[in-house]
Amino acid sequence: MFQELEAFVRETGKVTLTMKMAGDLMAVVVMPCGDSKEVALRQPLVLTASPADLDEGFVEALQSFHGVHRSLAEQVSATNEILQAAEKSQAGKAQKALSKGSKPALPAPASQPDGNDEDESPDAENATAAQSPTVDATSASAAPADGKSDLFALL
Repeated sequence: MFQELEAFVRETGKVTLTMKMAGDLMAVVVMPCGDSKEVALRQPLVLTASPADLDEGFVEALQSFHGVHRSLAEQVSATNEILQAAEKSQAGKAQKALSKGSKPALPAPASQPDGNDEDESPDAENATAAQSPTVDATSASAAPADGKSDLFALL
């Protein structure tokens, strides 16, 4: 049994083994206590059975748990490597974009007076009114006599 535990202990760094009797059944908890930040890699193996059943099946259960644990650790490691490579790639692209220079920013739109500004002079209000579009007198006089709008005349 301890030979099977050895590989698991070497891989995780530390394993806590807890056993407790509950009537005729024994509960065995194998807790990996490695330095991994992944919660899934710290998930314990919990077995509850009679001592005779544990004698027969504990080693197989531990080997299965160790295989899944190793596979999960490898997947986490591969995912971390991929994410680190992507992060470096994005940082490189950002540096290239910054080194090429950015387009000049568009000027901010001019604010329109809302009538609440005390700083504005009457001349500024007149200038704004002079810039606003006016209705062409010829288009108003071309309206049909029946009161309906002639859409073609607006073009």
